Amino acid sequence: MAELHTFGPLKPPSSDSFTRADLEFYGVNHFRPSFVARIFFNDPDVTGDNAARDRSSFAGQFAIFGHQRCSGDDGHCDVHFDTRRFDERPSHPLTRAFKRVIVTDALRRCGDSPELTITVVVTCDPAELDENQQPLLDIQGMQLTTFG
Repeated sequence: MAELHTFGPLKPPSSDSFTRADLEFYGVNHFRPSFVARIFFNDPDVTGDNAARDRSSFAGQFAIFGHQRCSGDDGHCDVHFDTRRFDERPSHPLTRAFKRVIVTDALRRCGDSPELTITVVVTCDPAELDENQQPLLDIQGMQLTTFG
């Protein structure tokens, strides 16, 4: 099972204007099956069948250890966002995740291309999917961050 998500095109920074580049994913929902997300830059031909690390467009990857089913009582898996001012307890285990992928070399390989298209190929074990499966990649935001 593979999902393709394409973002862009966007205007990339010039290849000599940064020393490091990170692709950051905010609010990653992991109340899903476990999955791997592989990231490719400027590759319209990438699919779930050929999304390998040895492609020249490969930028990086991240994995999510999913929590597909709730095995607790009613309300056990409900994430509560309100906290008290001095509440030092850890956040709920299903609080959406943050993932950072260092993509410096891949962004430099794009050279001074006028556009950058980001393709994320998400794969999981098909046996983990159920008939009412939501998309595997559910994020609240993504940003490309460069450091000078």
